[in-house]
Amino acid sequence: MKRILIISTLIVMMTSAILSTGCEKVSKTSKDKQEKVHLMDVQDGYMSLQVYFDASTDDKAVSIAKEELLVNKEELIGEILINQLIKGPSTEGNLKAILPKDARLINFSIKDDIAIINFSKEAAVPMTASKEEACLKAMVTSLAQLESVSKVTILIESKNAEILGGNYSISKPFGLQDISSLKIEE
Repeated sequence: MKRILIISTLIVMMTSAILSTGCEKVSKTSKDKQEKVHLMDVQDGYMSLQVYFDASTDDKAVSIAKEELLVNKEELIGEILINQLIKGPSTEGNLKAILPKDARLINFSIKDDIAIINFSKEAAVPMTASKEEACLKAMVTSLAQLESVSKVTILIESKNAEILGGNYSISKPFGLQDISSLKIEE
Protein backbone atom coordinates (compact mmCIF):
# COMPACT_ATOMS: atom_id res chain seq x y z
CA MET A 1 0.00 0.00 0.00
CA LYS A 2 2.82 2.36 0.92
CA ARG A 3 4.50 1.57 -2.38
CA ILE A 4 1.36 2.45 -4.39
CA LEU A 5 1.09 5.78 -2.56
CA ILE A 6 4.72 6.64 -3.33
CA ILE A 7 4.36 5.68 -7.01
CA SER A 8 1.12 7.66 -7.31
CA THR A 9 2.74 10.70 -5.72
CA LEU A 10 5.72 10.47 -8.10
CA ILE A 11 3.41 10.18 -11.14
CA VAL A 12 1.42 13.25 -10.04
CA MET A 13 4.62 15.26 -9.46
CA MET A 14 6.09 14.27 -12.83
CA THR A 15 2.85 15.06 -14.63
CA SER A 16 2.69 18.46 -12.92
CA ALA A 17 6.30 19.21 -13.88
CA ILE A 18 5.69 18.26 -17.52
CA LEU A 19 2.47 20.26 -17.76
CA SER A 20 3.93 23.37 -16.16
CA THR A 21 6.93 23.23 -18.50
CA GLY A 22 4.63 22.89 -21.51
CA CYS A 23 2.58 25.89 -20.37
CA GLU A 24 5.72 27.99 -20.14
CA LYS A 25 6.62 27.19 -23.77
CA VAL A 26 3.13 28.10 -24.95
CA SER A 27 3.35 31.34 -22.99
CA LYS A 28 6.76 32.14 -24.52
CA THR A 29 5.41 31.41 -28.00
CA SER A 30 2.47 33.71 -27.37
CA LYS A 31 4.85 36.45 -26.22
CA ASP A 32 6.93 36.02 -29.39
CA LYS A 33 3.81 36.35 -31.55
CA GLN A 34 2.73 39.47 -29.68
CA GLU A 35 6.15 41.01 -30.24
CA LYS A 36 5.91 40.27 -33.96
CA VAL A 37 2.50 41.92 -34.13
CA HIS A 38 3.88 45.02 -32.43
CA LEU A 39 6.74 45.21 -34.93
CA MET A 40 4.24 46.05 -37.65
CA ASP A 41 3.05 49.24 -36.01
CA VAL A 42 0.30 50.86 -38.08
CA GLN A 43 -0.10 54.62 -37.70
CA ASP A 44 -1.85 57.07 -40.00
CA GLY A 45 -2.24 54.42 -42.70
CA TYR A 46 1.45 53.49 -42.71
CA MET A 47 3.03 50.26 -41.51
CA SER A 48 6.43 50.52 -39.92
CA LEU A 49 8.63 47.56 -40.85
CA GLN A 50 12.28 46.83 -40.25
CA VAL A 51 14.55 45.86 -43.16
CA TYR A 52 17.97 44.46 -42.31
CA PHE A 53 21.13 45.06 -44.36
CA ASP A 54 24.77 44.02 -44.19
CA ALA A 55 26.62 46.35 -41.81
CA SER A 56 29.87 44.36 -41.65
CA THR A 57 33.06 46.37 -41.51
CA ASP A 58 35.27 43.41 -42.37
CA ASP A 59 34.96 39.77 -43.42
CA LYS A 60 35.71 38.44 -39.94
CA ALA A 61 32.85 40.12 -38.08
CA VAL A 62 29.52 39.71 -39.85
CA SER A 63 26.99 42.26 -38.71
CA ILE A 64 23.56 43.40 -39.83
CA ALA A 65 21.71 46.62 -39.05
CA LYS A 66 18.13 47.65 -39.47
CA GLU A 67 16.55 50.43 -41.43
CA GLU A 68 12.95 51.51 -40.88
CA LEU A 69 10.62 51.14 -43.84
CA LEU A 70 7.30 52.98 -43.87
CA VAL A 71 4.77 51.31 -46.16
CA ASN A 72 1.48 52.95 -47.14
CA LYS A 73 -1.09 50.29 -46.27
CA GLU A 74 -3.65 51.38 -48.89
CA GLU A 75 -1.02 51.50 -51.65
CA LEU A 76 0.06 47.99 -50.74
CA ILE A 77 -3.54 46.75 -50.86
CA GLY A 78 -4.13 48.60 -54.15
CA GLU A 79 -1.08 46.92 -55.66
CA ILE A 80 -2.40 43.53 -54.55
CA LEU A 81 -5.81 44.27 -56.11
CA ILE A 82 -4.34 45.30 -59.48
CA ASN A 83 -2.01 42.28 -59.56
CA GLN A 84 -5.03 40.05 -58.88
CA LEU A 85 -6.90 41.72 -61.76
CA ILE A 86 -3.93 40.93 -64.01
CA LYS A 87 -3.78 37.35 -62.73
CA GLY A 88 -7.49 36.83 -63.35
CA PRO A 89 -10.20 35.14 -61.33
CA SER A 90 -9.12 32.39 -58.97
CA THR A 91 -12.34 30.39 -59.35
CA GLU A 92 -13.75 28.66 -62.38
CA GLY A 93 -17.06 29.95 -63.62
CA ASN A 94 -18.44 32.93 -65.48
CA LEU A 95 -15.72 35.35 -64.35
CA LYS A 96 -13.23 36.43 -67.02
CA ALA A 97 -9.85 38.13 -66.84
CA ILE A 98 -9.94 41.84 -67.69
CA LEU A 99 -6.29 42.34 -68.62
CA PRO A 100 -3.83 40.36 -70.73
CA LYS A 101 -1.85 37.76 -68.75
CA ASP A 102 1.47 39.22 -69.93
CA ALA A 103 0.62 42.72 -68.64
CA ARG A 104 2.66 43.85 -65.64
CA LEU A 105 2.09 46.43 -62.96
CA ILE A 106 5.17 48.64 -62.96
CA ASN A 107 4.08 50.59 -59.90
CA PHE A 108 1.04 51.79 -58.01
CA SER A 109 0.55 54.88 -55.88
CA ILE A 110 -2.21 57.04 -54.45
CA LYS A 111 -2.06 60.83 -54.54
CA ASP A 112 -4.88 63.30 -53.83
CA ASP A 113 -7.52 60.51 -53.78
CA ILE A 114 -6.38 59.33 -57.23
CA ALA A 115 -4.99 55.83 -57.73
CA ILE A 116 -2.14 55.98 -60.24
CA ILE A 117 -1.74 52.66 -62.04
CA ASN A 118 1.41 52.30 -64.15
CA PHE A 119 1.14 49.30 -66.49
CA SER A 120 3.63 47.79 -68.90
CA LYS A 121 2.87 48.26 -72.61
CA GLU A 122 1.36 44.75 -72.74
CA ALA A 123 -1.74 46.06 -70.92
CA ALA A 124 -2.70 48.28 -73.87
CA VAL A 125 -4.31 45.93 -76.39
CA PRO A 126 -7.30 46.34 -78.72
CA MET A 127 -10.55 45.41 -76.95
CA THR A 128 -14.21 45.45 -77.82
CA ALA A 129 -16.08 48.41 -76.31
CA SER A 130 -17.88 46.16 -73.82
CA LYS A 131 -14.65 44.40 -72.78
CA GLU A 132 -12.89 47.73 -72.22
CA GLU A 133 -15.85 49.11 -70.26
CA ALA A 134 -15.80 46.01 -68.04
CA CYS A 135 -12.03 46.41 -67.62
CA LEU A 136 -12.28 50.07 -66.56
CA LYS A 137 -15.26 49.44 -64.26
CA ALA A 138 -13.53 46.47 -62.63
CA MET A 139 -10.38 48.50 -61.90
CA VAL A 140 -12.25 51.52 -60.52
CA THR A 141 -14.71 49.46 -58.45
CA SER A 142 -11.93 47.28 -57.01
CA LEU A 143 -9.81 50.28 -56.02
CA ALA A 144 -12.75 52.36 -54.75
CA GLN A 145 -12.91 49.95 -51.82
CA LEU A 146 -9.89 51.83 -50.50
CA GLU A 147 -10.86 54.83 -48.42
CA SER A 148 -8.29 57.09 -50.07
CA VAL A 149 -9.32 56.35 -53.69
CA SER A 150 -12.12 58.11 -55.55
CA LYS A 151 -10.64 58.18 -59.07
CA VAL A 152 -8.13 56.28 -61.18
CA THR A 153 -5.55 57.36 -63.73
CA ILE A 154 -3.74 54.90 -65.97
CA LEU A 155 -0.18 55.19 -67.22
CA ILE A 156 1.50 52.95 -69.78
CA GLU A 157 5.27 52.67 -69.32
CA SER A 158 5.20 55.76 -67.04
CA LYS A 159 3.44 57.93 -69.66
CA ASN A 160 -0.14 59.20 -69.55
CA ALA A 161 -2.31 56.79 -71.50
CA GLU A 162 -4.77 58.25 -73.98
CA ILE A 163 -6.50 54.90 -74.53
CA LEU A 164 -6.23 51.39 -73.14
CA GLY A 165 -8.31 49.27 -75.51
CA GLY A 166 -9.18 51.83 -78.19
CA ASN A 167 -12.75 52.72 -77.20
CA TYR A 168 -12.45 55.03 -74.18
CA SER A 169 -10.42 58.20 -73.66
CA ILE A 170 -8.60 57.73 -70.35
CA SER A 171 -6.23 60.70 -70.53
CA LYS A 172 -7.67 62.22 -67.32
CA PRO A 173 -8.43 60.70 -63.92
CA PHE A 174 -11.87 59.06 -63.86
CA GLY A 175 -14.31 57.55 -61.42
CA LEU A 176 -16.99 54.93 -61.93
CA GLN A 177 -19.63 57.53 -62.82
CA ASP A 178 -17.33 59.05 -65.49
CA ILE A 179 -16.73 55.91 -67.56
CA SER A 180 -19.77 56.16 -69.87
CA SER A 181 -18.82 59.75 -70.80
CA LEU A 182 -15.29 58.64 -71.77
CA LYS A 183 -16.50 56.53 -74.71
CA ILE A 184 -14.98 57.65 -78.00
CA GLU A 185 -17.71 58.29 -80.57
CA GLU A 186 -17.10 56.63 -83.91
